[in-house]
Amino acid sequence: MATIKEVLASSELFKELTDEELEKVVALSREETYAAGLSVIAEGAMATDLYIVAEGKVREEMSLSVYPGLVQDALVEIIPEGEPFGWSAVVGSRVYNMTARCQEPVRVIAIDGERLLSLFNKNPEIGFKVMEGLLEVVSSRLRSVKRTLLA
Repeated sequence: MATIKEVLASSELFKELTDEELEKVVALSREETYAAGLSVIAEGAMATDLYIVAEGKVREEMSLSVYPGLVQDALVEIIPEGEPFGWSAVVGSRVYNMTARCQEPVRVIAIDGERLLSLFNKNPEIGFKVMEGLLEVVSSRLRSVKRTLLA
């Protein structure tokens, strides 16, 4: 089983950090486990943590109003091991805009968003590297969603 540090080091968000910089992020992190079918985060909830999937797969779902009175959950994407979700904890409105539900038993690394932003403020070089990685992830996800919608 990979350690918190190993999981973070393999993630697109943190791969450019030095060992010393990565240790600062590890200090803000904790491991959580969830059974299949459980939600890690809920759409509309206050965004407190950024997550990296350590083991398993997480479904990102969004509620869509099909017509007045009928709301349906739509699968947006499956998040595999090593990938982040819940980035609203560090960017934007600080409200989760999707539900993240475990497709199978899942182990995640949860990173305290407020403390991570504080780390970025004290160490802008860490913030820049992580935000560059986040931009790559967001761009990739948007391309994926576009392909899904066009299919």
